[in-house]
Amino acid sequence: MLAQLQPYIVTSWHGHRNDADIPAAVKTVWGWKFQPSRGGFQQRQSNVDLALLNSDGIVVHTFDAAHHEQYGRGGIQQFTVRELNRAAPFLGLGKAPAKERPVKLPTLGGQRGIRVLVSLRDDRMIAYRAPVVEVVPMAKADWKPLAWPDKARTVKASALKSWLSQIYPPGVMDRTNPQTKVVYAIKSTTGDLKLTPIAAADGKRQAILRGVVRLTDEGPDDFSFQGIVEAVLTYKKGEATPQSLRGYFDGLYPRNDRQHRDIRWLPLQAAFESIPD
Repeated sequence: MLAQLQPYIVTSWHGHRNDADIPAAVKTVWGWKFQPSRGGFQQRQSNVDLALLNSDGIVVHTFDAAHHEQYGRGGIQQFTVRELNRAAPFLGLGKAPAKERPVKLPTLGGQRGIRVLVSLRDDRMIAYRAPVVEVVPMAKADWKPLAWPDKARTVKASALKSWLSQIYPPGVMDRTNPQTKVVYAIKSTTGDLKLTPIAAADGKRQAILRGVVRLTDEGPDDFSFQGIVEAVLTYKKGEATPQSLRGYFDGLYPRNDRQHRDIRWLPLQAAFESIPD
């Protein structure tokens, strides 16, 4: 959808109208958006705007990125493409190509690690279902908690924090620091997981990692959520370090519903895979 913007810088700013450090381009957009309406009628608006600036930093086009007429109709993407195409002449760009670009997952350039794909199954915000992908480098010492088990043993979730902490719902802004506007990071992963050896397959040893993990962020109110983690690990014969890891997280994320003054429990899912394959 943003293929026509590929040669240009794409950035974002998250803040509020009373912030002291509002960028000039944002002031321009909001000056237009919140100007008094004719006849005293205020049109419903979202809190997300897109603005396109030319090479001189001048705003050449802006629009409400979640126009209310597009809600619930799966049309936000098409609406955004139309608006970008409208702005293309001001930036010397052509229309976006009709064919979709192939999906290319991030890697660590050959370094070993774990790739985490997270998706929030929110029926009201379909965009949150698109997975956010993170890659976490893993040194040899980081694999030690998952070394081959001759018999079943317990692995503390805290020992796997480097990649379990990447399980956080994409797009949700409820959990942000009000001063810095930065999303609270996961400060702790707790729970006991059992690592159990299973019968060898194709000459490789395998083990199952299974347990419940609770994730707590660094906010001041001890906010947390939890889910089940299951993964299959393979090991070469005679080696203790895992050769591969494949698994998933299946949990529930409590999101405040301000309109109904209630909490919605949203399915939060993640997949893990070791890289390189």
